[in-house]
Amino acid sequence: MRSLLLEATITKIYAKRMKRRYKKRHLSKKCYEDLPSIPSLLLETIRRRYSAKCSKRIRKRKRELEKEYYADWSSLPRGILEMIAEKLTFIDCLSISKVCMSWNAILGEELPSWQRHGFPGLLVSGQQNKETRTCISILENRVWELELAEANGMYCWGSFRGWLIMVKNLDYFYLEINLLNPFSGSQISLPSVWNFYHKIVPSGLPSENNFVCMLLHSQCRELTFWVTGANSWRKYNKLTGEPFEDAVFCNGSFYLLADGFNVWQIDVQSIYSNINKGNDDFGTLSEIETRFHEVKRPEMFELQEGGILHNRHTSQILRYLVESCGELLLVCRYFSPNQHTVIETQKFEVFALDFCQLSWKKVEDLGDQMIFLGKCCSTSFSAKELGVGIKNSIYFCNDPTIPWWNEWDSDHLKGISSRLGFNQTNVNNWGIFTLGNEDGEPFCFHGDIINWAYTWFTVPSWWCYRNIPPIRSN
Repeated sequence: MRSLLLEATITKIYAKRMKRRYKKRHLSKKCYEDLPSIPSLLLETIRRRYSAKCSKRIRKRKRELEKEYYADWSSLPRGILEMIAEKLTFIDCLSISKVCMSWNAILGEELPSWQRHGFPGLLVSGQQNKETRTCISILENRVWELELAEANGMYCWGSFRGWLIMVKNLDYFYLEINLLNPFSGSQISLPSVWNFYHKIVPSGLPSENNFVCMLLHSQCRELTFWVTGANSWRKYNKLTGEPFEDAVFCNGSFYLLADGFNVWQIDVQSIYSNINKGNDDFGTLSEIETRFHEVKRPEMFELQEGGILHNRHTSQILRYLVESCGELLLVCRYFSPNQHTVIETQKFEVFALDFCQLSWKKVEDLGDQMIFLGKCCSTSFSAKELGVGIKNSIYFCNDPTIPWWNEWDSDHLKGISSRLGFNQTNVNNWGIFTLGNEDGEPFCFHGDIINWAYTWFTVPSWWCYRNIPPIRSN
């Protein structure tokens, strides 16, 4: 009895389904038969409504699937995102900063822990009377404009990380110096000083403790210092001899390149302490902590001693001191003796100071380091941290063959190439030299004598995340 009842129920349900299916088919057939009789405008309206209804249903289903299978990355905790960014290269961080607005906002903040990251760029010279300065992004191969209205009428003397050292020449006698951060808008005015100096060396960022600026005299070994909060510069003139060719801050001290290959070391803490204690005599420091390192010359310079030690006015070798990963490097730039080319760079050599043996050791390979050479702006970057494939290289500008000139003192050089008939075809403002390429094709760089050397500077990572599109990694 129960089986018969179940069979009857199933038969009834099947009959209802067949009836509904027949009805649908009959209606569809009738609709298709009546299509020619429906006005075209009405038919088009029906089609559009049906298509919109289907699209809405598809979008709704897609949103449901995304919500079910895809994570909401914008809700990733801030601490985890910062940990991820610390492990990535600069170019990769630049890419993930475009994932969503919340990531861009977090990465675009001025975080002190990310100050090691940055983006190397070039600031074009000869634009002191403009409110915008042209910049060159070497990793992007792109030119962009930087708003610098507050630096109108000023020359760029150098840089340190994201800070520019701006100078206004007052009647060719005094220099008005400002430390300017074009990205944050911060600005620090330094006391005016006589126009006798060829290089300025900061000890770090202005926000750091015991910040000191040092000036190198272009005619003697006189040094001048300024510390945060001081109303004037303090001189130190107890060192005798030819002027220092270059200097750099490294591991808490200033290192100055003397005649030959010897090095003077000055402790920054002693400078700061003596100035704050008032240990000076009418603006002249009585005593600071100095050390002299008599460094053995590299072997290849033994036979060239006379030509190197006494070449302040006729030298064909320009030397730079650079700090790289805590090491003190000496970079020698060789110019062609051919006077018809004026600025022709033939090669570079790099040496590292061995403090134990007090000797310069030749560096054959820089590893993943990239050195950027320039007047008052030499620095180094890690190719691995940046995420670029160009390592073991030296980036340089068309610096003059002697270090004693400044841009505001070189106006008389403009037009000299045309007056003297020098060949200025195929000249450049900056170039790249790869170490270990001595056995390859001969290297030759023709610098542009008409324009002053450009300035290397560092664009902060947070500013890049806000303003620069993703860079393709090569």
